[in-house]
Amino acid sequence: MKKLIILILLAVLPLICCIAKVKPKVITTLKGYPSGAIDEYHFHSGTAVVQGHFAGGKERDFSTFNVTGTDLFSNQDFVRTIRIEQDGSFLEQISLPHSGWVNFDGAEIPPAFIAVGDTLKILIDCEKDEATISGSGVTGEVNSIWTRLEKQFASKETRTPWEGLDRKFMLEWKNRKVKELDQIACAIDADTIAALKDCSNYAKDVLKTSLLAMPLEQMLVAVHQWRWRTRSEDGKPNPALTISAGSFFDFLSARQSYLVDNPLMVFAADGGGVINNMEFSVLSAYLFLANDMQRWSKSTDSDELGNYKENFILPHNYNPELHREMLDYDNGHLISVANYYAMCSDSIRLRFGLSNTGFMMQLCLLHRVLDFDEEDSADWFLTRKAEELAGAMPLFTAPSICHHAVDAYRRFVIERKGNARMETAATPGDSLFQSLKEKYSGNIIYMDFWGIGCGPCRMGMLDQRALVEQYKDAPVRFLYICNEKDSPREPSEKFLSDNQIQGEHIFLSSDEWNLLTNKFQFNAIPFSLLIDRNGNIVEKNVSPTTARIDELLK
Repeated sequence: MKKLIILILLAVLPLICCIAKVKPKVITTLKGYPSGAIDEYHFHSGTAVVQGHFAGGKERDFSTFNVTGTDLFSNQDFVRTIRIEQDGSFLEQISLPHSGWVNFDGAEIPPAFIAVGDTLKILIDCEKDEATISGSGVTGEVNSIWTRLEKQFASKETRTPWEGLDRKFMLEWKNRKVKELDQIACAIDADTIAALKDCSNYAKDVLKTSLLAMPLEQMLVAVHQWRWRTRSEDGKPNPALTISAGSFFDFLSARQSYLVDNPLMVFAADGGGVINNMEFSVLSAYLFLANDMQRWSKSTDSDELGNYKENFILPHNYNPELHREMLDYDNGHLISVANYYAMCSDSIRLRFGLSNTGFMMQLCLLHRVLDFDEEDSADWFLTRKAEELAGAMPLFTAPSICHHAVDAYRRFVIERKGNARMETAATPGDSLFQSLKEKYSGNIIYMDFWGIGCGPCRMGMLDQRALVEQYKDAPVRFLYICNEKDSPREPSEKFLSDNQIQGEHIFLSSDEWNLLTNKFQFNAIPFSLLIDRNGNIVEKNVSPTTARIDELLK
């Protein structure tokens, strides 16, 4: 009998080993997801209502707070200021670029989902510093379920993957994350997530996408951190610690339908993080497109054609004679903007094994095309942006991408050629900004909005010390502006004093800070403005340089 049992075990053992070696099944498409409840029009802009109350006897030192977020199509921040009544209540209708997740500045309120057409309800207990979020429609459903759903599927990892810069551990961590992703995908595919049973299909789609985005965003952040931490002081990568994006993201191609081709990522709780970090890792090839576009000539003068020796993009000011001369410079390799975008897309697909130019690729390409930061309304600049948009349109197959592409360009032209020249009623934010400028009238002004808890802010101020010293006797003023509520005077002034940071230091109240963030529509710091001696804003979000300041002084 014992011999028989041993023989059976010996016979079964190889089979057990084979089973153990079989990899878990990768789900390429998910049953019932997306449900179809979210169509093209759910990605459009609209309005929603923010309603609530500050309860409890704790006295408030502010009368406004901000709803902040990012238009994930145009990649532009938005800020909407909510006014609080004397009794602590608030009720505002706000415009949204599309449904999605928002944050709250100036009040202790966690992030929330808000859908166009819904009402978001917030009850803040000032004594406990707690907020209860509910609402109408899908807004109420998503906010009531997401916190416990997030907790249920939260990662069990406690060690950051870049800790100790252990390459082996980093790759093992990534494999565990892919398993987490597959477990979520299996639960969605099998429809076994109990918390979703009584939800509408719209809410289910938002919550399922948020679950899928969670481990993906963590992996994307990990790669960004790894690259930054493994580089030397001169920015060169360490060959021994290099992890190629192609090998790290080898899991994307099999799961392309719900990770890369999925428009619903715009609605995910971590959707902004996924899209932003995608641009800097998987889709980094698109980041360099704007640099290539800067080499476009503004003239048809043959004397300037030497600028094209390192450029192969057909210029917006094309004419046959110019074209022939340029071909001589570029050895016959001149191509159109559309073909150049297609080349970049082909390169990305080949590198990551993707079968098509999916939604995420189209969205990141749109971000490159809609890079409108330059404060220029000249016809050549408007024409160039139109040429870039026209070149990208053949790759835009997602209806929501096409809609936002055309709408963003329309608004861009109106602002540069129309509304920007029309007089509008002054707002409280305009008045505050004007009062800040007037004190330094006749000077070049660099306004730096910072906070004591912002590392990049502090680093920028430290780097600018030599520049401040260089122009101390010139008509140039450096204004460092912070929100006193978030950056209390005592630690902030200690940092400024200990590090000998000169310039003008301005502490604003929370309400004043909200007025300026609303005026300039920024929801993150550092944020900066460079203003010429006539009081005109010439650049936003740029570090001041000697060359630029000297140019403005002239």
